[in-house]
Amino acid sequence: MSMETDYKFENFQEYYGDIKNVKKIINDCQICGAKLVLTHLSDYKNLLMQESARCPDCGQGNRKIIHVIN
Repeated sequence: MSMETDYKFENFQEYYGDIKNVKKIINDCQICGAKLVLTHLSDYKNLLMQESARCPDCGQGNRKIIHVIN
């Protein structure tokens, strides 16, 4: 499996600062600052949700995270 398709489990330690800063980390592209397009794929059997983020402006921000639902 290539490194580009690997998902990582969400780590809440990467979110720091006040609510404004946390929203910026989650929703904005780290390269150009544009709003990311988020897509979600749910797996209710295993209580997981896969999230992919992509920047429509620069094409970067290909972030892939697995959220644990419980």
